[in-house]
Amino acid sequence: MAKILFITTRLPYPVNEGHQIRTYNLLKRICKTHEVHYLSLQRKDDSAEAKQHLKTLCQTVTTFDIPNEHSKLRFILDLALGFVTKVPFVIRKYFSKNLQQAIKQKLSEESFDLVHFDMLPLAQYAKILDHTPYVLNNHNVESLLLKRRSENTNSILERVFFKNQSKKLYYFEALACVKAEETFVCSKIDLDILKKMVPTANISIVENGVDTQFFSFQNIKEKENSLVFVGGMGWFPNKDAMLFFLLDVMPLLIKQCPTIKLTLVGRSTGIDIPETLKKHITVTGFVDDFRPIVYSSNIYILPIRVGSGTRLKLLEAMSMGKAIVATTIGAEGVELEQNTNVIYANDASEFVSAIIKLLNDPNKIDELGINARNIAEKQYDWDIITKKLLISYEVIISNN
Repeated sequence: MAKILFITTRLPYPVNEGHQIRTYNLLKRICKTHEVHYLSLQRKDDSAEAKQHLKTLCQTVTTFDIPNEHSKLRFILDLALGFVTKVPFVIRKYFSKNLQQAIKQKLSEESFDLVHFDMLPLAQYAKILDHTPYVLNNHNVESLLLKRRSENTNSILERVFFKNQSKKLYYFEALACVKAEETFVCSKIDLDILKKMVPTANISIVENGVDTQFFSFQNIKEKENSLVFVGGMGWFPNKDAMLFFLLDVMPLLIKQCPTIKLTLVGRSTGIDIPETLKKHITVTGFVDDFRPIVYSSNIYILPIRVGSGTRLKLLEAMSMGKAIVATTIGAEGVELEQNTNVIYANDASEFVSAIIKLLNDPNKIDELGINARNIAEKQYDWDIITKKLLISYEVIISNN
């Protein structure tokens, strides 16, 4: 049993967002075989019960506020300095003197075999680790996410800001990967991108996964001509996807299928449903368990156009045996085959064509769902995924 110092940018429980899902499922399985001491920054909206739950998994749990969430002056200063200096805003956002001091104290009081940084901005603390090896869990290629965001906005100010930030984050990300004993990415696509950035870095794939028992296959009667999307609009790629789908795709779908219905599951902040679409759209807001809604829908849509990494919502839909229509970016990083376990669509006409064809062919809907479920079980169950991470841990610890 090794002693691990596991550090995150937010509390991963309850598992409401993609970042939390990956972190929590890896963490709880690591805790089964290793002694884990947990340090984390804590967002304003993180659950008060989360800390107590994490104490049932980890040896110790200590959390700290994110400074610029509690000081408007600090936020403005971080934003301004992030634009005019070499250190981008997202790195400054996650700097905390209290967290830095806690890391130093932990390392001075105890001997750790490994430090696990769970998000790229945490790599800024690597300089205080002395000789303790660290790994970096890269949920996305973060600089690429910002670059794509700069390319997919109509705001000149946003385009200038995100282009500026993506260039700075590119160099930070490259250096962080070089210095880490190993960097874990979610997909071969992300691995290839980072390897091109930093050929000498030790990078390996630890895919995103899914709890195939919780997201089980259910043969439930589906509502006629029903679509579903799961995702909070507080995350830009989700908001961009829904604006595209509502404005460009839905009007064309309604013309061909007047009874079409779309359910949006998740926080809907920033999304205004056009008056002409309201009778076709149901917005649930956040729900504790979205599975019944997904089970009762014919088709799961994933019109993501921005971002990198692997969509956990895609793996959940696969595990539930749903027919999926997705952009290539939305399905990025998952080994799927067109027309076998997914239908790819990258513009409005392709989405309309794919959805209408499927709604007219229930057998194809069933076939896609069954094939997607098989892939989820064989390749993406969290127990299978975590074994890869633990093998890397063992190699690094034995070498050091």
